[in-house]
Amino acid sequence: MKSSREKCPNFFVSQSSPAVGAFFRKEYDPVFCYDVDGLMNALGIKHDPQEWRLFIDSSKLSLKAVLLHNGKQHPSIPVGHAVHMNET
Repeated sequence: MKSSREKCPNFFVSQSSPAVGAFFRKEYDPVFCYDVDGLMNALGIKHDPQEWRLFIDSSKLSLKAVLLHNGKQHPSIPVGHAVHMNET
């Protein structure tokens, strides 16, 4: 079994921005961004929390969390993902 605090350098990372993976961690199944300010800075986006909202989509098998820009001037930023989760 892998470490519960394994870094996830391949999560939501394109070949053009491999450093973005440094802002994500995997703890058991969920993968999440632990430094939104750092992620936004790495993407070249000024992070003003008042301009972003959190969108969460879930089903019986998965959970996704995405930051959406209120003015739709920036693309959505995935900040969390989990599959095959059980309710507790």
